[in-house]
Amino acid sequence: MRAIILLLTILSILSGIDINAQNLIYAKDIPTEKIRIILETTQGGTVSELLSDLEYIPLKGTKNQILSDIYELDCTAERIGILNRDGYCHLYDIEGNLLKIINSVIGAKNRKGVLLFHRIKFNEKGFELLSGPFKARYDIDGNFIDTISNRNNEWDHATPIGAKKWTYYSPRLSDPKIITTDALKLGDSVIIKYEKLDSVLISYGLHQPLTPNFSQKAYASFDYNTRLFELDSNGISKIYQFIFPLKNTVNLDEVRKVKDYMDYMHYYNAHREEVRALDNVLAYKNLLILQLKKSNNFWISLDLVSKKVIGLTNIVPDKSSDYLQFMDSNMLRSNGEYLFSFLSPQDIRIAINKSKEEFHPISEKLKTLEKSNNPVFVRFKLK
Repeated sequence: MRAIILLLTILSILSGIDINAQNLIYAKDIPTEKIRIILETTQGGTVSELLSDLEYIPLKGTKNQILSDIYELDCTAERIGILNRDGYCHLYDIEGNLLKIINSVIGAKNRKGVLLFHRIKFNEKGFELLSGPFKARYDIDGNFIDTISNRNNEWDHATPIGAKKWTYYSPRLSDPKIITTDALKLGDSVIIKYEKLDSVLISYGLHQPLTPNFSQKAYASFDYNTRLFELDSNGISKIYQFIFPLKNTVNLDEVRKVKDYMDYMHYYNAHREEVRALDNVLAYKNLLILQLKKSNNFWISLDLVSKKVIGLTNIVPDKSSDYLQFMDSNMLRSNGEYLFSFLSPQDIRIAINKSKEEFHPISEKLKTLEKSNNPVFVRFKLK
């Protein structure tokens, strides 16, 4: 599964090579807080010490309803929504029973290699599926309601805060006449620009460069940059600058020498420990949770009050979880109450082998999970 996700990432890079400027132009009087992190020694612990309300929910279905690799997911107290690698929606109840598969919608063509839907979002009436320039809306049981235009909204990485809207723009500097281009706007005002003079040929690729509205705040991040911009309705309120040891820090002078895809892969393979971006930022209680993008992604939580950092990747499964992992390294999401992710059938087999090594009895839970050919949905809380 992880190999397929990596392959999809590589294909996306091949299909969208463009110049990406990393010299961001913005006001220099914005308060900046520096946070130093050493990944290997970032505080971790065991599952029993740091997690609570941990649940493993097998996603059920017949042999003709096998869920292929997970592209995106969301959940409520009653429903689990999964988008597979084709962008089809699999809707489950919170017990993991399959309710519906949505693999078509009026106005969208099924094209090989193109996601039908690229995002799922639950709301008080049901859920929305984003498909390019429109949204398809469904009730909580997956019954179709209607479609509405999505132009100039989520498709453009836009987040409203109050009466204003933040909009993120991917850099497009391949035109030699262009010196700068918009990166981040608040309404009609350009807040951050890219500068072409300081550019990188190939983008590492951010899944979520601009977050949704978290209690009247949002967060923006950029390729080959370890600054996280905190946004409100007035502008950039703060910058969190994450500082890593040299081996985890991108050497932009070297990256700028990359001229084609093969050069990029040589650089990537030789610098696998470099943190290339901050991504998938989540607000959870008084914490910010974010993914440090590298060859083996590293997740952290940052307490916004104490500034304490915990390495979620450094949390170790123990007998309380039957030595099962609690998240996939590529995906972690939140609905405010729970954090949630998934495990593959291979993760179940690894936990069974570990239990045998530790002379830990194979639980009925593990035996049940082992029978499933589908991924396992996982949700939990941080203590």
